[in-house]
Amino acid sequence: MRRFWILLSTELKAWRHDPITALGGFIAPAVMLVAFGLLFGGRLTFKIALVNQDAGPYGALLRQTFDEVLSPFGTSYYDVADLPEDAAWRAYQTFRIDGVWVIPADFSARLAAGEGPTVAMHFMNYNDDRAKNHRIYAAEILWRFYEKARTELRPPAELPEPPLALAEVYPLPVMIDWFPIIAVGIVLLSITLGGMMNIFMLTYKEQVARITLEFGLAPRLLAWALAPKALLALIMGWLTGIVVMGLVYLWIGIWPGRYLWAAWLLAGLVALFWIALALLLGLRTRNYMPGAIATILTGVLVFFISGGLSLVRANVDRVIWLAWLFPNTYAVDPIRDLVLFHAWPADWTITLLRLIAFAGLSLAVGMGLAARGLRRCG
Repeated sequence: MRRFWILLSTELKAWRHDPITALGGFIAPAVMLVAFGLLFGGRLTFKIALVNQDAGPYGALLRQTFDEVLSPFGTSYYDVADLPEDAAWRAYQTFRIDGVWVIPADFSARLAAGEGPTVAMHFMNYNDDRAKNHRIYAAEILWRFYEKARTELRPPAELPEPPLALAEVYPLPVMIDWFPIIAVGIVLLSITLGGMMNIFMLTYKEQVARITLEFGLAPRLLAWALAPKALLALIMGWLTGIVVMGLVYLWIGIWPGRYLWAAWLLAGLVALFWIALALLLGLRTRNYMPGAIATILTGVLVFFISGGLSLVRANVDRVIWLAWLFPNTYAVDPIRDLVLFHAWPADWTITLLRLIAFAGLSLAVGMGLAARGLRRCG
């Protein structure tokens, strides 16, 4: 054991001479976090103008409904700008608002007479997904308006109830937007890349300095020489993840809290799988930059195909077969449960066993091949 700690301290001293190299595990996730934050972390509301040409009570009630109907995230669907009609159309034509709702002058009269009123909606549908959301939000606004009109302005006998009843039930206590889901995937990526880049850097430096020749001549098992590298790389991966998780907390306020140990355990097992592979790469690479770029690109590619952008459980049929060969695919959703909902994953046990199997197999194969190569050099 004493030999283990001596080698670990030696590896740490080697790392301290070139710590900037290890930032390869931080830079790529940080850039991706900013990019996806700008893409998916923007405002959820549509900015529209409401032109109310109706002098009756129903037009005013519809305007009031816009502010009362909230999304599951607790924000308004529409950010309504009360502009004069000419100013509203100018803002719409100059792309400063997303749309214009026009309540016609006969809106209240037709509704009071039992006739079907109309509302004109002009929407800047430059994006199909936003146009789809507008149709969903508009339907909910009008439905709530219909209920309010029946209960507040007319006796129930004169205005029939809506033909449908709407009840929403969610299994989890909070609603999560896309960016937090992606951010947790990026945190897992940062831990993985942090471990990979650190062991790659340490092994490459020792290979260039010919220290690996001395390892090959060691009389004892080479696990004593390789295990400290893996442990140091894992610790550096966890530290990288802590930094990225801190950035996420400052940005959107999510943090695993008392479940930090469980999330880091799963992420650490994933990192160990890739650390063993990066060890082999470091022993065989003759040029640092191509190896470092290959390491980062591998981590980023696995992030995209293994559920970094979406929920794996909800999209099992869309996950390509190659992704099931990587532990990231199995770990990312349980880690999201721990970080986003502070809830214990229902598949915790099977996930933990799978990740232990992935990490154990990778370490056995990776260190075995590395030891064989070192013995051959020695």
